[in-house]
Amino acid sequence: MEQLDQYIRSVEAPISDLTNARVVLGNIAASKFAGGDGGNSGTPLDDKVVVTLVNIAEEGSLKNNTATRQVNDQYIQNNPVVHVNLYLLFTANFEYYDTAVNHLFRVMEFFQGRKIFQFKNAPMAGVLPDDIERIREIELTIELHTLSFEQLNDLWGSLGGKQMPFVLYRARLVPVQMELPVSRGGLVTEIGLNTSHSNGQ
Repeated sequence: MEQLDQYIRSVEAPISDLTNARVVLGNIAASKFAGGDGGNSGTPLDDKVVVTLVNIAEEGSLKNNTATRQVNDQYIQNNPVVHVNLYLLFTANFEYYDTAVNHLFRVMEFFQGRKIFQFKNAPMAGVLPDDIERIREIELTIELHTLSFEQLNDLWGSLGGKQMPFVLYRARLVPVQMELPVSRGGLVTEIGLNTSHSNGQ
């Protein structure tokens, strides 16, 4: 989100204007257009591109991945990783329609030029402990997600407001797994044969 904000400010406003973020994370249902308070109780939403998480869905094609991995002389069994898709709504919440449409196209320009994001390259990745390697390896693939007219009505109806200039993206394959292993066990390094000899009977 910070990278998108930086891009929009670089083409729409001086990049040195650090106090005027153009992209914020928030619930677009709180927008004045939706009958809300405009975000006055939290992050202001007026004249911003508002990013709203509208759905989380499991990626069913990767449900059967193995849950066992080897660490040194042990194998560790975890429940299978759950891969989820995040559906992110980017809404141009501006007073003037032409300004909103212009910012919407800036969002599309940004994701057209960059589709893959790695957490280890994000600014906040440097403050994480070195042992949280699984978080550092998270990689997002951003894809444009198209809705039917019926789905559009359902989406904005659930948000409680009029439809505004927006674009919906799917951030694919965010792995989710509990830290604690289900079980541990030693590796099998030798196979012993136990044979019984008859006494001629």
